[in-house]
Formats: sequence, structure tokens, C-alpha cells
Amino acid sequence: MATQLNIAAYGEGIMYTPTLQQYMPAIQQAGWNTIILGLFHISTAGDIGFNNTKVIQNGIYVADPAWPAQVAQLQQSGSITQTLASIGGGGVGDYTNIMNIYQQNNNSFAGTQLYKNFQLFQQTFPTITIIDMDCENTYDQPSFTAFCEMLVDIGFGITFCPYDDSEQNFWTGSMASLEQIYPGAVKWWNLQCYDGGNGNDPGAWANAIQQAIPGFNTNGFILASDWSRCWNSQYKFWEGDCPAAVTSLLSKFKGEPSVGGAFIWTIDQIIDYAAVSQQHPDPASCGSIDMVDYVAAINKAL
Repeated sequence: MATQLNIAAYGEGIMYTPTLQQYMPAIQQAGWNTIILGLFHISTAGDIGFNNTKVIQNGIYVADPAWPAQVAQLQQSGSITQTLASIGGGGVGDYTNIMNIYQQNNNSFAGTQLYKNFQLFQQTFPTITIIDMDCENTYDQPSFTAFCEMLVDIGFGITFCPYDDSEQNFWTGSMASLEQIYPGAVKWWNLQCYDGGNGNDPGAWANAIQQAIPGFNTNGFILASDWSRCWNSQYKFWEGDCPAAVTSLLSKFKGEPSVGGAFIWTIDQIIDYAAVSQQHPDPASCGSIDMVDYVAAINKAL
């Protein structure tokens, strides 16, 4: 296990202006080392959006002018040292669109609007140095690895965010291909150990990486994870974990050499918990919780 944990959190709509500025001090001082902005999406034309907001369209930044400076501000105080942008998620067409752009351009991203848009993305958000690959459908390895290579060419590092162990060969095969061409381009894996990834074991994934890439050092290479307590508004029930349950889950991985820390999904849910639990009493009785409680839960577990 890494001597210094990487404690990360994904944030969704709360990471966009004006709410980001409102919660900036709390996010900066909570104890996170890494903030992952999610989720970015790719259109059929190769344009980039953040949740439901268009960000870069036809090579032009079209989102709120104040947002890039606010994203940069995340690392200007407190413990945050890295800011990532995560692409994908469940039930979206991002990696289908990426595959189609690749195939329709003679199996290349050269000269595409997607390539140009990510060049502008890097210029617009210079503190976002890593792109997180949250691919949950369209497991097309040629276009996926080519997309990663495109991003590395532009100057980004990469993280993988797998959840489905039935697609283990996709992830390890993609990793092996990238490692041949760009050794070290994949910085770590954000392994989903909750919801659809419930039951994932970092050690098993580390073994799979080593089988695909003999001799690869997986020490500290995988972040385990859990999701914060939240109300499922569609199905009307509580899910996710209170801080104590996070500690219980992650404690199973204590001492595992491949575990370099953990992430929580999501900051939005943590901040919303107090208000939502007033409307929908939580049988788990988390009590009063904040981001610092989830950071403490990770530290206690690992």
C-alpha cells in the first residue's frame, strides 16, 4: 500500500459555477487530495459537455466564462493537488460516439473536431492534467485505446474507472496496449467497489493487470471506493453508505499492496444529505455528516 493515501472525490453539478464558488472553501479544506469533475460527455460531433452544460462546441469555449478560473482555484488552497475530468458514466453514449468518430475517420482521430476540442480543453483548464475513463458501455478496445493515445499526445495523463469485472480483459488489454506505446501514461485506476461494482476486489484486479503486463508494479496503483449516502428519487429509497459503513467496506482492503487510497462518489450527495434527509428520514441514521467525515472514514479504514 502507498505510504501516503490518495483520497479522492467525484463531484457532479456542484462543481459548476456558481455552486462551485459557494462551496469552494469547504471542498478545499475537507482533506481531499484529488478532485474528479464528472461527468463530461462527448457528442456525435465530438463536442464536449459537462452534465447538461455545453462546454466546448465547434472549437469554441461556450460555458460560463468564470468557470475555468474557479476550477483552477481548487488547487490554490488546502490539500487538493490534482484535478481530473471524468468522461462517461452509466447509460450514456459517449464511448459509442467516440467509436463512431474514430471509425468514420479511417480509424483515426487526426484532424477531427474531437481532437481540436480537447486541445482547447487543455488550454482552457490547465490544472486538469488527467482524464478519467469511466467507460460503462461500448467496450471497443481499438477506439478506446486510440482515444487515450490522442489525449496523451495532447498532454494528458489517464486514469481508468472500471466497474464491471466481466469486462476485465477490456481494461487490462487496453492498459497493456497503452503501456507498450506510452509507458506510465495510465497513472492509476479508480475501481468502483459499490453499486454495479459491488464485490470488486483491488487485489484481484491487480493480479489481472500483472498477468496482462508481466512485471508491472501495481503497488499503490488502485483506488478502492464507496458511494456516499443518498436518496434514490426515481425508486424512492435510500442507498449508499454513511461514513461508518464506508470505513467497514474499505477496511477489507487494508494492507492490500495495490491499494493507494480511495475515492467517494459524490461530493454533491454529501452536501445534499442534510436537506434531503429532512424530507426523507434516513433509516440508517447517519446523523450530521460532512465531507471531512468521509475523508476521516477513508483514513480510518486504510
